[in-house]
Amino acid sequence: MTTSDARKHLLYALRCILRPIVRILMSAGIRFDEFSELARGIYVESAIRDGVDHAGTPTRERVALATGIPQQQVDHYIENERELPVAQPTLVRVAVAVLHKWHKDAQYLASDGAPLELEFDVSSGPSLSGLIKEVDPNVGPGMVLAELLRAGAVTCTDETNFRPLSRSLIPPETHVYRIECFGAALGRLAETLEYNFNPKNAENKHLERFVAVDKGLPSGVVPEFESYAKERADQLLKDLDDWLAPYSNSVTSGFGPRVDTGVHVF
Repeated sequence: MTTSDARKHLLYALRCILRPIVRILMSAGIRFDEFSELARGIYVESAIRDGVDHAGTPTRERVALATGIPQQQVDHYIENERELPVAQPTLVRVAVAVLHKWHKDAQYLASDGAPLELEFDVSSGPSLSGLIKEVDPNVGPGMVLAELLRAGAVTCTDETNFRPLSRSLIPPETHVYRIECFGAALGRLAETLEYNFNPKNAENKHLERFVAVDKGLPSGVVPEFESYAKERADQLLKDLDDWLAPYSNSVTSGFGPRVDTGVHVF
């Protein structure tokens, strides 16, 4: 394949990627000029953080030449880093960890291995607020409980007791968690593909697999396949979660530096 062909395929791949993203942006009222400004800033950020050659930190002139962005605008983004959007993380990480601990930690399990119903706060013994504080002592337990209830992951069985309905956190479509997870999922997928594209990583590629049927499935079989795939994927993720559990506690820091890793199924 020639360089020209590869470029065409890459641009077409980008078109395919951007279609659903643009639909989301338009539904949220984000116009092209906002997207354009963001893309310009990310080009500058990437050129500086990832480099444009192998000669160390690139100069502003080199960034402008490599990105096609006028140096005046390169200067603007470098001197005004806050131009790029940032957002405070949601409580999704804490909520997910709470559900995991509730289903795996022996002190929160009944004799049959099922998660206990917990009161929010008690003077002694296990409680939901105590569980949340174990996961992260810096967040308000009431805020985490509210998010778990809003996501439908926990239910109030009576006036004082709470019971988890799911080991996974699946928030409503309009919940801010969805937006955060959307960015994280697409970012991780793109990083995995980009890593595997790099010839330097040919002997140590990240996991990247898919399965599909040639010529498609009969439409009547699709619901059955989706149900089967969800069931198997859910069990796989539970098995992986069990495998990862011993390493999720901060006391395991003695193993050495930590690396963000995992498996995402969609």
